[in-house]
Amino acid sequence: MKISPFKVEIWMNEHENDGIYNLTESCVSPLKMGELLELLDIKEKYLSDLLDMKLDYGDINGSDELKKQICQLYETAEPCNIAIAQGAINANEMTIMELIEPNDEMITFTPGYQQVSSLAESLGAKVIELELKEEKGWQVDFDELEKAITDKTKVICVTLPNNPTGTMLSTQACVRLIEIAERHDLYLFVDEVYRSLYADRFCYQGSLFDLYDKAIITSGLSKSFGLPGLRLGWIVGPKAFIDRIIYRRDYHIISISKMNDVLAVEVLKQKEKILSRNRDICLKNRAYLEEWIKHERHITNSFTSGTTQLIRYDMKIPSEELSLRVQKEAGIFFVPGSCFDCEYHLRLGGGIDPVIFQNGLNVFSNWLRQFD
Repeated sequence: MKISPFKVEIWMNEHENDGIYNLTESCVSPLKMGELLELLDIKEKYLSDLLDMKLDYGDINGSDELKKQICQLYETAEPCNIAIAQGAINANEMTIMELIEPNDEMITFTPGYQQVSSLAESLGAKVIELELKEEKGWQVDFDELEKAITDKTKVICVTLPNNPTGTMLSTQACVRLIEIAERHDLYLFVDEVYRSLYADRFCYQGSLFDLYDKAIITSGLSKSFGLPGLRLGWIVGPKAFIDRIIYRRDYHIISISKMNDVLAVEVLKQKEKILSRNRDICLKNRAYLEEWIKHERHITNSFTSGTTQLIRYDMKIPSEELSLRVQKEAGIFFVPGSCFDCEYHLRLGGGIDPVIFQNGLNVFSNWLRQFD
């Protein structure tokens, strides 16, 4: 099974530790362990439980309490609809490997996160990538989507909000997406790992799991919760599909860490404390970006509801070359648009520590003056 190089992850692995200002990270600024335990007011209890914990496999499919807490994120989910994964990326992997057969057709959108498309192609599927156009606010063209569906189409895949564009759908658009999927009896595979990271309230706030009975949702604690170090993700879907995932898990991960299970339960019990902190960071950065971009002559942006943005620059320099130059000369780390097949763009993260975000953009402005 051959698979295409994962461009964004390769770029991150090779370059992200070489800059002073990481302006491209798509997670919300992670908490330190001590900060998290203090915020949740569980430091003494958690450390006591940790020292008394037997390091066996634990609950192979995740603890009942963990699945119960995940259900609270959805209106209609029950524990039988939940499968636990090692991060959303593992949830995506297991979903695609269970869902896709050779010669299936899958529709997805570009620019987007490469994992799902490349993995499906490696399994022998035909992947149809529909372009999100900047001049249309990176929004889905539903007429184009309907025309792309054939009798071999099995699933429509979307990430909401999108990585890297931040695209989110309105309630009306979500209803139309579901109507199309339902009319053609298609699965709807939605990566919702950025759910709750909205910079405005003009988009659908819920989960598509609660709107469509053939929706399969992946998510986790890495992005909107800002806890990528926990490697805790999940799949939410129809019971029959989740039953098959549970059998598949034995070949992929067996179980997650007991330590992560216990801490994830505490995080989800007090989720509003963490989500409130993270939304405040994103909104502060969004406000600063909107003012900054008004005065930066070389940068434009089609603002979306998400916090991650794909900003455009006006210099005729390939994005990989520009990213390497700005990192070497100014210490600023970006993922180039070429990693998303979208030249003359840079991915800008919206959940970065506000001090780093503001200082980094100011340094970037100074560096851009050479192109005036």
